[in-house]
Amino acid sequence: MLSAALALYGRAGWQGFNLDAVARGAEVSKDAMYRRWKSRDALLADALRERWTWVAAIDTGTIRDDLLALTARTFETFTGAYGEVALQLRADVRRFADVAAFADPYRAMMVQQGRAIVRRAIARGELPARANPGVILDLLVGGVVNHVISTPPPLRERMLAEVDVFITMIVDVVLQGTRSVLS
Repeated sequence: MLSAALALYGRAGWQGFNLDAVARGAEVSKDAMYRRWKSRDALLADALRERWTWVAAIDTGTIRDDLLALTARTFETFTGAYGEVALQLRADVRRFADVAAFADPYRAMMVQQGRAIVRRAIARGELPARANPGVILDLLVGGVVNHVISTPPPLRERMLAEVDVFITMIVDVVLQGTRSVLS
């Protein structure tokens, strides 16, 4: 049922998400759905908590390797089994308070993780003290999301095959730019 919930949400977003449709997708009775979840909010929150991949702490000891790991994880989030869910969440958190309520903890954890990576790098002297964690994360995460959503379907397989090249390039460009602009 949780997988069916995420699949429906990925296809239809919050506006098209309801327990009846999830029951049909999971091939279970509506009664079974309503006995377990009283609202669509509760169902999607449970599905995200149980099936969504939550990022573990990243601390390899170098800024480059940390950002490579974070950027790879972000790319996987937006292209993996629940990539459509990630894209729907990005849009729906801005439009629906219900969605923001259960998506915000994940988003906050990602921001905290990314900021910690940059702050550790500043403390180690790998980045200038004026390096802005928000700008660095915006460039990397925004670059990944833009790359995923703007790549036309005929080029998707090539994009996926060349993910390591893209990730390495974007991380190196951001690091080089940060160091040269702020040094």
